[in-house]
Amino acid sequence: MKVLIALAVIVSSALAAPSLRIAGGQDASRDEFPYQISMQWGLLGIWSHICGGSIISEQWIVTAAHCITETPSIGSYRIKAGILNLDDNVASLQTISVASTTVHEGYQGGVNPNDIALLRLNDIALLRLSSPLSWSNSVQPISLPSPGVVPTGNSILSGWGSVSTTNVASMPNTLQKATLPLLDLNTCANALVSLFGTSNPLASTNVCTGPLSGGISACSGDSGGPLAQNGELIGIVSWGVTPCGTFGAPSVYVQTSSFIDWISRNTA
Repeated sequence: MKVLIALAVIVSSALAAPSLRIAGGQDASRDEFPYQISMQWGLLGIWSHICGGSIISEQWIVTAAHCITETPSIGSYRIKAGILNLDDNVASLQTISVASTTVHEGYQGGVNPNDIALLRLNDIALLRLSSPLSWSNSVQPISLPSPGVVPTGNSILSGWGSVSTTNVASMPNTLQKATLPLLDLNTCANALVSLFGTSNPLASTNVCTGPLSGGISACSGDSGGPLAQNGELIGIVSWGVTPCGTFGAPSVYVQTSSFIDWISRNTA
């Protein structure tokens, strides 16, 4: 189920294969990111981690739209919350099926500024869950930023994406984390122009992280996961450059503050 969405030769959607860590990251601690979930796709009882996501309420998860559109139409989704390791079987584990998905109406596939969705737990894509999550030290929602705020400074990324800085994925079992500097949009655009001769499809609704010195970045399997700052979800992993951690290459996220009204309308 490997999916690579190419821009020029090496820009790709961050969803490249199931169960892939943050390149250059380090192991997270248990309960350090209680809002982080593993989004999983399953068929015939076999489940795979495909993306990250963030808990925003008892029944709603926010993730990347391509996490939904780039998976097979057969099968189903579930989320795992309250875990540090993908194979955890601990008391804090909550496994809940996804009742419905809401992909942003402006998302047209591939690398796109409207790469957001919601998941509703069996009750911008949004995922709606079939039953509510139960709050604990291991499972908590993350706050959303105020509309239109452009974040600056440092941020923290978490996910189970590939840790490899080569074209061969190396997949972690343990949740990874990395502190990353935020790039202003002009710096991000200039970096992309240097690599590809164009900054497309970078948009004003994106946010970017470095370091442009390379070695650390979001990677395959981090898609849809949270970029946080001061307890707020400021970004959703969307796309980047392969190999992950390439010198001069930013990681690109959906800027959550650009979609607050959309999230509110679709979770009401």
